[in-house]
Amino acid sequence: MIKSVFPSSLKGLALLYGSLILLCLFSILFLDRNVAELMHQQPYGRQILKWFSYTPILLEFTAGLVIAACMSQTFRQKYLTLAIELLLTIALAFVTRLATKYLFGRTWPESWFELPSGGHNPSWIADGVEAFHPFAEGLSYNSFPSGHALFTFALALTFWRHLAQFRLIWISLLIGALAGQLGMNYHYVGDLVAGASFGLLVSHGAQHIATKLSWLQSKNVSN
Repeated sequence: MIKSVFPSSLKGLALLYGSLILLCLFSILFLDRNVAELMHQQPYGRQILKWFSYTPILLEFTAGLVIAACMSQTFRQKYLTLAIELLLTIALAFVTRLATKYLFGRTWPESWFELPSGGHNPSWIADGVEAFHPFAEGLSYNSFPSGHALFTFALALTFWRHLAQFRLIWISLLIGALAGQLGMNYHYVGDLVAGASFGLLVSHGAQHIATKLSWLQSKNVSN
């Protein structure tokens, strides 16, 4: 299964990301508002769903443990490549989240916070407002893509690529993060699809950079 999201050919990558873009557009145009209204009306399992939304924190903590454990030579010999990719994944995910939220500037499905100027952030549920405002500043325009989905998919897929024997754990974390964000109505479906897509792109990028670094290192050693 992991090979299907990490195709080795340009054609495979184009097909994968093209499909994700179409899925995201379909969601924005036809699903997001209706699903947000449905999630707003459902009162069940809120506390459990809220805990699911903390998935990226668990993955970031685990990544930190792996990176720190590489101070041990024994651990470093086995997991150094994973630690390097995790460092790259975290750095790329952080930059990607900031850049994409600023680039797209989408309003939220719900109103979550008070604005310094008074009132609350504009939202679909409270105000009937759902729109993209590219390059708009402020938390009111940070819904797209979901940063939680981005970090969860980026880290979980990087872990999965190296520790495939724990695939059920990674799959559970991916599903849990999406369920938590959607069930709490923190994000539109399109936000989550976009976050997952950017997370996949980040994991791809970390793998590519780590491979290049490894190649340069081996070339220098051989010289």
